[in-house]
Amino acid sequence: MIKSAQTLNYCLHHLCIYDDKPRESMMPYLRWHHAITNFFSGEVFHVTGEGHSDYTFMAVGGHAYQVQIEAPPFQFEYERNWWATHGKGYNHVCWLTSDAESSMKQLLSEGATEVMPFEHFPTYDGFVVHDPEGHWIEIMEYTHERFQVNELMHAPSGECGLEMVGHAAICRDVPAMVDWYTRVMGMTVAAEYKQDELHSVVLIDELYQPETRRSMLILQNPQTPDQRSRFETHGPYISDILYQAYDLQRAWDDAIWAGFKPLYELSIDPVTNLKTAYLLEPCGGNVVRLTEHYAP
Repeated sequence: MIKSAQTLNYCLHHLCIYDDKPRESMMPYLRWHHAITNFFSGEVFHVTGEGHSDYTFMAVGGHAYQVQIEAPPFQFEYERNWWATHGKGYNHVCWLTSDAESSMKQLLSEGATEVMPFEHFPTYDGFVVHDPEGHWIEIMEYTHERFQVNELMHAPSGECGLEMVGHAAICRDVPAMVDWYTRVMGMTVAAEYKQDELHSVVLIDELYQPETRRSMLILQNPQTPDQRSRFETHGPYISDILYQAYDLQRAWDDAIWAGFKPLYELSIDPVTNLKTAYLLEPCGGNVVRLTEHYAP
């Protein structure tokens, strides 16, 4: 019998960025109030028959959601193939589950397609699939009694009160993908915004708490000129890391000082009516989104 999303306990964990110079690229993040929660490298960690890892986990302000910068040499052939084709970019989103092997069966039965088969590793069980539109999903179940990526306590950072709260993904069919993530992965619609043809939906996992564990997934169609251009080139893709701040202007100024590049300056978003800005982060010019503090 295939388990349901409700018994698999899915929760958002991290967004993975591929980059070949992580020690250089992480410095603007660190200057922009981030902290390193874990650093793993070399041939003593996550060694497989194909390779080994180079991971740096970072977070800011929030309780759970993090970014992971992953650099060559990669563990798996499918990762090396992606790197050879795409280079620097947002590669996948990782979710924790209470039963990875059952999760594999459940997701494949619901229209996901296999990228990396289910495997047992020394510290976790896991696999990778594509969702129905091709976004990469990693599923991980901790199995070691001590090992897991550290979490920060909830403490918005810096004078601006910066906090990382999730990511956004550009979709071809927003209602269909909202249906898939709510029905198959147990997410809940926390907010929905529409303005003419523009459509954004905020989803939350079962551990979401408005003030202390605010991890979100936004599914939307292309809305900015940059999003439309990237969508035309790549199709559905992970578009940006989501940040909130209590003092937006200070957070913007701090980001520019730290080494992020301006993309769209602070203005009122016509769909959400939130003050919003977009910047380019240091690992290959991916996008980060900065909005005023809100808790749907």
